[in-house]
Amino acid sequence: MRASEPIYTDHSLLMSPDDDRVTHFGGRTKRVLIADDNRDWADGLAVLLEEQGYTVQTTYDGREAIEAARTFHPDIVVLDIRMPRLTGYEAARVFNRHPQSTRPILIAITAWAGESGKLRAEMSGFDYYLAKPAEPAEILELLKNL
Repeated sequence: MRASEPIYTDHSLLMSPDDDRVTHFGGRTKRVLIADDNRDWADGLAVLLEEQGYTVQTTYDGREAIEAARTFHPDIVVLDIRMPRLTGYEAARVFNRHPQSTRPILIAITAWAGESGKLRAEMSGFDYYLAKPAEPAEILELLKNL
């Protein structure tokens, strides 16, 4: 099952004045943190997003994502669910401790497709859910609309 519909949406959409790509929040480039233990996939997504104008940092497990967020201050965090040291569900719970005004938008991306995975992602505090293999166009469209 592919489901990129929002679990909830309360984020404003700000367009870049230079083009139709939506890569800016309030005049600055959107900062995207990627966490996935599949290094090739994570690095490939990072290259794709950088080419589209996003500022990107890549990590390879949930704990690294939490640590990186302290200094990177992401607007959006893309978390794989099945990762070593700290799962995406566990990392999402940590991110949800942030006050709403500083909490990043959380996107679950997982090979665990299905309603139970989507429900568990929602219960862990994810805003969006994508099933792997997510198409690059699907990821870009979701980010564009945030």
